[in-house]
Amino acid sequence: MKNTQLSSLSKFLIIASCAVSFAVLQAGEVAYTGTLTGIDCDECKKTIARSLAKIEGVKKIRIEKNKDGTHKLIVTTDGTQPIASDAAAEAIKHAEHYTIKGWDVAAAAQ
Repeated sequence: MKNTQLSSLSKFLIIASCAVSFAVLQAGEVAYTGTLTGIDCDECKKTIARSLAKIEGVKKIRIEKNKDGTHKLIVTTDGTQPIASDAAAEAIKHAEHYTIKGWDVAAAAQ
């Protein structure tokens, strides 16, 4: 009985540690956050993600809806070069109704 409990606990811990590792930045990665306005649908999110993905060093883009109707933008880069808010705004400028408000470095792995 103890081996079964230990085995179940071990499996749980392995799964939990894998889930946590996806949320942690890899060494050298930098995450930027901002607030997006002007998003009306999933296609808007795809358009923004495709545009931002063209910036050198961008590895991952997440767009999450906030309760107030705006969206949280998280751009993870490889950390080789900083991304200024102007560069992010320039990447999505073809659709004038999208706006990035605020642009902060959220985290940097050491």
